[in-house]
Amino acid sequence: MSALEQAKQALAELLENARVGNIIPIRLPSQLEAIQAALLDAEKEHQDEIADLRRRPGGDIETVQRDNAEFMRVAIHDLKNPLASIKGYSDLLNNPAMGGELSPMQSQLLQVIRSNSKRMEALLEDMSVMNRLRGGMTKVNQKMDMFKNIAMVIEKKMRPLAEELNRQLEFDIPQGLPLLNVDGDLIAIVFNKLIENGLRYSPEGTGKVSIKARAEGNKLIVDVEDNGVGMTEEELSHLGELFYRADNDVVRAYKGSGLGIPIAYGLVDVLRGTISVTSEPNKGTCFTVSFEGMS
Repeated sequence: MSALEQAKQALAELLENARVGNIIPIRLPSQLEAIQAALLDAEKEHQDEIADLRRRPGGDIETVQRDNAEFMRVAIHDLKNPLASIKGYSDLLNNPAMGGELSPMQSQLLQVIRSNSKRMEALLEDMSVMNRLRGGMTKVNQKMDMFKNIAMVIEKKMRPLAEELNRQLEFDIPQGLPLLNVDGDLIAIVFNKLIENGLRYSPEGTGKVSIKARAEGNKLIVDVEDNGVGMTEEELSHLGELFYRADNDVVRAYKGSGLGIPIAYGLVDVLRGTISVTSEPNKGTCFTVSFEGMS
């Protein structure tokens, strides 16, 4: 049985247990983490298969990529439905009117369940975006937009995370920037990933991520700079690789998937922009993203 099939089976069993009232709260967090691990293993299995085909003479890589992209699309969709049910049941349990007051231990377990469900929901969304990128299925809906408007959407999404992590988040978006003909939703995903990366790997209390935009002729330039752990030359050489995570205690402390930066790089390429990075260990990292403005 493949890792993806294992994840689907485990999630289906959880849903059935929830329907008949057999959920064991103390076991649920570890069960959700096991499903998340299986999903990541499924992605790695796919990468190993592609690598094997590249080494094999006459390997039909494009066919495998198309087939796997379609399979992953359907599987991710199927996984999202029972996960939504688990979140719904946990919300009901959190409502005193539905099941009475919870004990402190029950409340703590319920928060772990809701947190892990939210994390796995984010993982499924990341896998969906990456699957579309790899399969050439990313839809770009271009329209005339101002980066200031897009930045407001980004800040609304990222501000709660900055507050949760006790980091500073600053935006410097001046007037007079080039008008863009872009997919604002995809650009927002790019910067959300870069900002989240900076917030998570900068020091609590003094950590700061700054987003500064400027114009160079008809080009929009945006810097996303943090004062976090930074990266070595070796780590920079792997940036953008699927599942790569630096061998750093601060990085390893957060159970990330290694998909955020590859998604940002992939979407910038689809949007015909450019992205570069400078970094120094223990001093921070700066990503610079650029897009052509409208003529």
